[in-house]
Amino acid sequence: MQASILAISTAVPSFAFQQEMIANKLIDIFSLKDEKALKIKQLYENSAITTRYSIIPDFQKERSEWHFWGKEFPHVVPGMAQRNDCYKKEAPKLALEAAKQALLSWGGSPKELTHIISVSCTGVIAPGIEFELMQELDLHPSIQRLGINFMGCFGAFKGLSVAQSFAQENPHHRILLVCTELCSLHFQQEQTPDNILANSLFSDGAAAIIVGGDPRPFEKPLWNIIHQQSFALANTAEKMKWEASDQGFVMKLSHTVPVLLGRHIKSFAETLLRQSYRVEDCDWAIHPGGKSILQAVEKALNLAPEQTTASWKTLANYGNMSSSTFIFVLAELLKSKRQKGVTAGIGFGPGLSIEGILLKAHHDL
Repeated sequence: MQASILAISTAVPSFAFQQEMIANKLIDIFSLKDEKALKIKQLYENSAITTRYSIIPDFQKERSEWHFWGKEFPHVVPGMAQRNDCYKKEAPKLALEAAKQALLSWGGSPKELTHIISVSCTGVIAPGIEFELMQELDLHPSIQRLGINFMGCFGAFKGLSVAQSFAQENPHHRILLVCTELCSLHFQQEQTPDNILANSLFSDGAAAIIVGGDPRPFEKPLWNIIHQQSFALANTAEKMKWEASDQGFVMKLSHTVPVLLGRHIKSFAETLLRQSYRVEDCDWAIHPGGKSILQAVEKALNLAPEQTTASWKTLANYGNMSSSTFIFVLAELLKSKRQKGVTAGIGFGPGLSIEGILLKAHHDL
């Protein structure tokens, strides 16, 4: 029995920020001059990102009205406790919005859900988001709950892997997977190369998917999950890391990541496709970790521009929302009228690790 994706939804906070505006704001906040200011402008202009979302409205206001960052920022910065308090308040609300939309799209009763999985790496809360969703959605109290935390940008792939297993275990199982990330909480004031890059990429968003087997009459499966695979690159643990500090989580991101991924992605893709499909016959839902990563994958696989349109649109319209981003790419792909029958999904994260999933449109089975 194959597991199917039965519904998909996305949600973003109400505060949208244009990339150009963020660059100008940072130049003002940090009093950057001449060459440093020019580098920030160029970095943001060349990021391929147009808009990012945040649960924090401060940068849209005058400094005297800043609530989260405070009037003395960057000389005085919010500590980890303050950032996490905001996560505990706002993350469940954004997750709930995405979950409600997924349930509406699915068309079934919340009481029919048998499992709920929450994926996140931008905050700490116990009981987890999955517990709060159980209460807010009035799910059955015996529903099986699971929190998958700190897997980074490929967290959605791990969530889908577990959901697939639950679905294959019993045809009556219906699994709600929710990925929720508030990356903007971890904006860093220290102007190191890693921080400058991370500050230019990450944003906030939540996404939800419902997975199950043996479709019921009212269900309209979107994709069948064919299989998944993982690959950890040797000796790369220091290339991409997500570490806790007194001032929030800090991203360690080497400039060599796109090169390393480019070297390994072709053999990974060949294994993912299992000689059953050709690279050119698939849509490629690539996690848009950044412009250089997308370009490296496209070059290594010799992909045509239309094969990665959904990834580029997601990067442009939302930035990198860590684990939830891949689901945004799938949602964008659903809007496309150029869909191929097979979608190869690829994500990257701390390790350095590559995750893959092969999906086949249900109507093409």
